[in-house]
Amino acid sequence: MVQQTRLRILAYLACASCLFGTTAHAAAAAKPTQITVSYSEKTVDFLPLWIASDAGYFRKHGLDVTLRYLPAQEGIPALITGQVQIAGIGGSDAVSAEAQGAKLKLVLTLTPTYIFQFWARPQFANADALKGQRIGVTSATGSLYAGTLLALKELGLTAKDVILTPLGSVTNVNNSLLAGSIAAAASHPPATYEFKRAGLVDLVDLAKKRIPSVSAGIWVTQSFIAANRGTVQNTIDAVIEAIGREKSDRAVAENEIREHLGVTDQAQLDFTYDFYTKEALPAQPMPDAAQLQSNVQALSASNPRVATVNVAAMLDRSFVTDAEKDSAGGRN
Repeated sequence: MVQQTRLRILAYLACASCLFGTTAHAAAAAKPTQITVSYSEKTVDFLPLWIASDAGYFRKHGLDVTLRYLPAQEGIPALITGQVQIAGIGGSDAVSAEAQGAKLKLVLTLTPTYIFQFWARPQFANADALKGQRIGVTSATGSLYAGTLLALKELGLTAKDVILTPLGSVTNVNNSLLAGSIAAAASHPPATYEFKRAGLVDLVDLAKKRIPSVSAGIWVTQSFIAANRGTVQNTIDAVIEAIGREKSDRAVAENEIREHLGVTDQAQLDFTYDFYTKEALPAQPMPDAAQLQSNVQALSASNPRVATVNVAAMLDRSFVTDAEKDSAGGRN
């Protein structure tokens, strides 16, 4: 009798051990993958990343994501060295880095056209008045810089006709224009709502011209894709879901803009949301060579090395393709 009791106890312990081992294994398998994702500007271009994080889409797709704001001058080196695994940056910065030897892949386009409007203070609201004046840009490589060059071209001007002044961030550019320390600058909502109220003049509306560009995109190194394809796919799946939420849920989108950009005026929030959902967001976030080629053309005059970049080699369209196939199949 005692022997039978001992055997039952041992059998129970063995089963419990197996059950615990299975449970522990399942818990380990379910542990989310930790990655860091950066974004280069505090603009609504990167709203899908904020939604994916705050609404739980990254977590849904098995990711524990730390979002970091890193200007492109910091974000690209961080991406190349592995300090961040995925980066949201503009195509102009990316092709400039590629011309210097970086091996980057565009895996999703957040904003596929130049969405800038070129605004000037009233006393500088024509081409002649702008000559010799300070024009604000973030840097000498970014999407805002490329958009500024295109706007100047529309006015019959070149970079040599004005004083292009790097100010580091979109926020700095916007504040400088409102303060009057620069004569003109390219920008987009929500700042342009304030520009209009302040009596500034919209000289060139690039957004309405629908010129292809990667104003903002999701970038990964070739080496990270090779070693972590599933992680990249999960990230793209989450971001595409977040784009859908941005388009369909004004309240969520506007709350994210309020939280991340400090916009509290409801009219300004509505103005910004309508602009991005009607003018900026793509019907399909698929990377395209024409988008990057436009960035190359805009920069090649000031940086001849950029003209040698093979933009087709910088694209990886497979992640968006697979995400859309899975979504159509009902996985999401």
